[in-house]
Amino acid sequence: MGVYITGDRRISNSFCKIHQVHDFFIASAGFYDTRAGQRLNIEEVVTRVARKTDPFTVAMNRSSSAIASALSQAVSDAREDDGLYNVLVRGNVVTFFFGFEDGKPATYSHRFSVMTQRESKVPLIEGTDDGCGPQCVPADGNPYLMHTRSQAMDNFRSTNRGLLRDDPVAFVRSMIFSDIAANKDRSGLPVDILRIDQNGPKWIEKKPSCP
Repeated sequence: MGVYITGDRRISNSFCKIHQVHDFFIASAGFYDTRAGQRLNIEEVVTRVARKTDPFTVAMNRSSSAIASALSQAVSDAREDDGLYNVLVRGNVVTFFFGFEDGKPATYSHRFSVMTQRESKVPLIEGTDDGCGPQCVPADGNPYLMHTRSQAMDNFRSTNRGLLRDDPVAFVRSMIFSDIAANKDRSGLPVDILRIDQNGPKWIEKKPSCP
């Protein structure tokens, strides 16, 4: 079983943070509580470049290149707006990709950070990626979770391993609530939960207004 979870930012309930693009899913973290989120719509970027006939990894790599390019352009365009520019250069964008490779659940994440260059007006976008592809699912049968990290979530995971094995959905929901309680300034309801296993994707909990 593969589980992806996300908690929406408290500052706005209007963002749908998990999106389906063709036959895979994406979710992004970063910039959603600022004007920067309006300048960098990850769903639009990925939808524009990913082709329906692309294998999952090809679509992911094509999308990641486009996200880096769009972030660079957004930073360049914001140079005349000090407030927006400072937000962009201090933050980062994390995009999760999850779908299927050879019929098996696969997950990856790509993180992009802005590196300013004194000698050039063109920002340098530094990217790192992480993911285990179809090898994500643990051999012991426990779910593999993809989510943004926080100390509250790490603490919950370390003390509730049995619940993860026995009731993954209850574990996921409780872990998010623990993060909301610890980080009221940035986390809040509603909660979206998507399960991916050998039988395909299944929404466990989704904001009614999201497609």
